[in-house]
Amino acid sequence: MLMALVTLPLSLAAAKTPDRFAQADRNHDGMLSLNEANAFLVGQIFGPYDKNKDGKLTRAEWMVSKNAVQAEAFRVRDANADGVVTMDEALAYGRKKGMAKELVQKADKNKDGKLSNDEIKAYYASKEGPVR
Repeated sequence: MLMALVTLPLSLAAAKTPDRFAQADRNHDGMLSLNEANAFLVGQIFGPYDKNKDGKLTRAEWMVSKNAVQAEAFRVRDANADGVVTMDEALAYGRKKGMAKELVQKADKNKDGKLSNDEIKAYYASKEGPVR
């Protein structure tokens, strides 16, 4: 799970897979807002890990490999400490502290609060070299 959390922003790099940008761009304005990027990234986690597709992640669903980092990640997302992380809790965490917030802060070169496809491409090119 931790590896998925670290590499998920790479899946948002539209240059590699244009459909991913289109999927994340829910209002189809050619830009990704924080909410759009966050919803996409959170959905990428929930999809594979929410085994019963109930919109909640139990500790058992979350803890693919049993380690302290995953346990802490679950704990901080479980805002009401009821033993499950709902989609709403994950979205709220992501807006405040998640990967989408970090991505928008770092990749938004013109500081308009949204990400263009070009800004995402440039950001990831600076991290991993030119997009192939």
